[in-house]
Amino acid sequence: MAGRVATRMASDPESSEQELARRLATAEEQIASLRELVIRAYEDTHRATREVLRARCDPSYRSAFAPEPLVSVRIGAYQGGDLLFDRALASVLAQSYRNWEAIVVFDGRDEQNMRRIQTLGDERIRCIQRPRNGPYPRDRVARWRVAGSHPFNQAVAMARGAWIAPLDQDDEWSEDHLEALLSAALATEAEVAYGVSRVVLGDGTETYFGSWPPQLGDFGFQTAIYHAGLATFLYDANSHLVGEPADWNLARRMLEAGVVFEFVERVVTAYYVSQDEESFGGWKAREQIHGAFVPPDREA
Repeated sequence: MAGRVATRMASDPESSEQELARRLATAEEQIASLRELVIRAYEDTHRATREVLRARCDPSYRSAFAPEPLVSVRIGAYQGGDLLFDRALASVLAQSYRNWEAIVVFDGRDEQNMRRIQTLGDERIRCIQRPRNGPYPRDRVARWRVAGSHPFNQAVAMARGAWIAPLDQDDEWSEDHLEALLSAALATEAEVAYGVSRVVLGDGTETYFGSWPPQLGDFGFQTAIYHAGLATFLYDANSHLVGEPADWNLARRMLEAGVVFEFVERVVTAYYVSQDEESFGGWKAREQIHGAFVPPDREA
């Protein structure tokens, strides 16, 4: 039988090409399915779901939805210099919601900026240094996808609050960032509340990210707060192996475990991209397609 099929394919080149294409498509589908199964086994989606259900049954779970809960701001920093102070920390200190603490974890030794934080004289801000940077992949793109994972996780482990509010060293929040997101979470009993980020480009233009539902390229944790009962969800420094930035990888795993998300359709964060960054071209293309964010009440 196999010989007759091979003979028939050899005598009909067009049929042969179609058969090979069909087989290749089938193989690609099977490989994609196998890849998804391997990812799910590695990530242990069932265990993550159990962790969410267990957190909801914990007696402390409801306290996060009480009036004025403590919010833990987690900041990972690496050679941040003035931006850490002029953007990130300045915007935290300017928050209209006052019941917060901030944990800054330096991804490697940084005595100078440790002293600068101490001179701020604000007991709500704690900081520690990791003994070294990383480890992260050597490949440039892979490193970009997961850089900061270790200090992010360490800061969350040190948090005392009922909510975690992630912030990067070179981003900044609107003055009511915490107030707006916390209000949405308390009103809807969501476990993650997130909003929109302006993306300020180095050529003076801007675009944005943040939409419903959460999706790759349109979500960032610097626009979000999440319930401290989800602290067992860690940033994965190996997420580059599945082609995902650690930020989105964490959000996706939360979504697949049944975590409740709520979207606040307004700007709560500013994210800056200089012209010499490799991602500038991608953000510029997005700006040309989507433009700047237009609040719903201003849409035509």
